[in-house]
Amino acid sequence: MAYSPAVKIIDENGAAYGVKHISNKMRVASTPYGYDVAEGNIADHEAFGIIGYTPVMTTVRSDIWSAAGAYVWPAAEMQMELHSSENTNDIATVIKSGTASGGSTTTLIDVAKDFTAATAVAVGDCVILDGTDEWGYVTSLTGTTQLNIAGGFSEGGSASGQAYRVVDYSSTSGAHVVLLDYLDDAFAEHRELIICNGTSDTNTTATDIYRIQGIHVVAAGSGNAPSGNLSIRETDAAPTYGYITAGYTESRAIIYTVPAAKTLYITDIRMGWADDTNQIQFARLTLRANRIHNHDILTGRIFSPFVELLCSNATVNAELQFPYAMTAGTDIIAGGIATSAGTATAVLRGWIE
Repeated sequence: MAYSPAVKIIDENGAAYGVKHISNKMRVASTPYGYDVAEGNIADHEAFGIIGYTPVMTTVRSDIWSAAGAYVWPAAEMQMELHSSENTNDIATVIKSGTASGGSTTTLIDVAKDFTAATAVAVGDCVILDGTDEWGYVTSLTGTTQLNIAGGFSEGGSASGQAYRVVDYSSTSGAHVVLLDYLDDAFAEHRELIICNGTSDTNTTATDIYRIQGIHVVAAGSGNAPSGNLSIRETDAAPTYGYITAGYTESRAIIYTVPAAKTLYITDIRMGWADDTNQIQFARLTLRANRIHNHDILTGRIFSPFVELLCSNATVNAELQFPYAMTAGTDIIAGGIATSAGTATAVLRGWIE
């Protein structure tokens, strides 16, 4: 009797299913759950990670964000503005605009436009699709009317029929376009691309900004980063709600709000502090959320500690025996207080579903 040796695994309904492997090495239950999340193997799950830094962590409480000091949460939805402390290089130049007559996820066609006419579009220029707040980078031109975006647009969308703008890579060396990720007061997720205009502040189109989730430079000149400090702030110049330090490409802040219909699972927390003069001092660093342990109800501006670490010229990892689950609408923030002047960093990892 011929037979084929094999191992069959049966689910609870009696159906056989395959066993995941890599180069014939089985992926078994001991494989970290996060690996499958990162690989996109679990529907509606995605890896989560944010980093924070503050140049000032001293005897007065400071939250861990690049602007330093105590963070102020927006009290209501509002329009905001983008401001740069540098008025020469953090300015974009739009050299072409219009509505695409055709295109795809990797091309933009406008038969009414000559992209080779002055100022000609060149490789490296950034193309913004205004209707969907997507962007891509020009890799070549076909004829005079087609731009090729080999890597595709940021969200996988098509340029066909979209209003667009082309930002000149070579115009200035600093930041040109900034991506703002934010929530409205229903905690729904949104994004907006903002054209940099130096110290001539640029108002956001959005008027429903309630929580800043992150700021990223997506187009810049030869410096590949902002020349000045970039701030997202109220239109009367204060307070500041988001900040990118000059020379860096995204905000560094352990300040986050869980979006609507999602749950954040925090699996790893690392926080560090160092004295400015390398003396033996220490900082008490805390991750807080506006909810109480084992209760889903949100507590507004009352924040409870979830992790607290003592650091002395070192980075310390909080060993979590199980993930912390943060429900939709939860505000999360890390900060601390030290015995002397120093700097602090933090990393938060996990997944969101």
